[in-house]
Amino acid sequence: MPCQPEKLTKISGVTLVAGNRNQEEVVNVLLDGQGRVERLEPSRLDEGRYLVPPLVDLHLDVLRERRRPRATVELGIREVLVDLDAECAGSGIGTVCVAARFEDEPATGIRLEDAVEVCRAVDELAPVMSADWRIHARVEVTDDGVLEALSQALAATDRIALISVMEHSFEKSRFASAAEHRRFCAQDWGVAEDEVDGMMARKCRMGSSKELRREQVAELAASRGIPLASHDDASVAEVNRSLELGSTICEFPLTMQAARHATDSGMVTVLGAPNAVRGRSTSPGNLLALDAVRAGVCGALCSDYLPHSMLRAALALAAQRAAPLSRIVDMLSATPAAVIGSPLTPIRVGALLNAVLVEPMGSLPIVTGVWRGGRQIMARGEAALTRHGPLPASSGL
Repeated sequence: MPCQPEKLTKISGVTLVAGNRNQEEVVNVLLDGQGRVERLEPSRLDEGRYLVPPLVDLHLDVLRERRRPRATVELGIREVLVDLDAECAGSGIGTVCVAARFEDEPATGIRLEDAVEVCRAVDELAPVMSADWRIHARVEVTDDGVLEALSQALAATDRIALISVMEHSFEKSRFASAAEHRRFCAQDWGVAEDEVDGMMARKCRMGSSKELRREQVAELAASRGIPLASHDDASVAEVNRSLELGSTICEFPLTMQAARHATDSGMVTVLGAPNAVRGRSTSPGNLLALDAVRAGVCGALCSDYLPHSMLRAALALAAQRAAPLSRIVDMLSATPAAVIGSPLTPIRVGALLNAVLVEPMGSLPIVTGVWRGGRQIMARGEAALTRHGPLPASSGL
């Protein structure tokens, strides 16, 4: 009995942005039965869709807000993580570095013990998640007990991919004045402004050891080979201090001066995708992502607090001609992947497909398909299913 021709799956007329500085091109992508790229062929038809590598999010910090949908309701960490996994897959994110906040401010819903529990939950759930879940350990150096908690977390999981050093105090603030800082925190935390003063006073008392803690966190990161990030650097002096500690990532630089010095010094600067989408920071006067991308001093974009903002930022920045689309996509995929030591496999012939199919509706990118290791893990809408139907290899398509 003659062998049947192998069935190929065709994704037609897509603008391929393959990753790792490859320029975009309109192609048909043909996959074999294992989800491996069999052929890439030029297409005469451009359907206005994009095929890009899965996004790598270095900073997703939404657990506190998602766990409290109402003031009197608190959800479990695991159920929130499972829901977030579906949301991230639907936003095209293949690797998620979820924030575990090593900080203790119970009145705001942030408890130090929760950070360790987040790490344990990610370790437990990772095998069944759609995305590759990692942990971004955000360590508040003004709080007692953070070193002990971080050590417990490192013993509980090997999924901590990034450690950042934070200092949320009036002294080192991303706001122009203490009054502006106070107003924002009161609104964000749902407390009165005088309560913010009390919290900041407590941080000031505990902050007498902050420089020692900063050094201890840096030593712990170095001993485990985990990348270290600074946070909210505003000046050349602050960037230099971060470099002394061994930081390779400059997260949310507040000024163009700091971002440029960090970039020139070999650090990867990370800015928020919501900043690019909204055209402004949550802190007035701070560096705009658009300006940083145009100046060539933005290395990576993260979701910060909105998973869907990453692809929206790509469309927004491309529409404003801030940079070529291929470079913007690398800011969302190849560069952050390299930062955490997980090099991105480009979309190429012979490789299992790791990709996201994006269908823009105006400025809104709709993810209609996600592949991981050649297996399609998400499909949205009837079109997402019918456009990729199996085709005979002998059809010539």
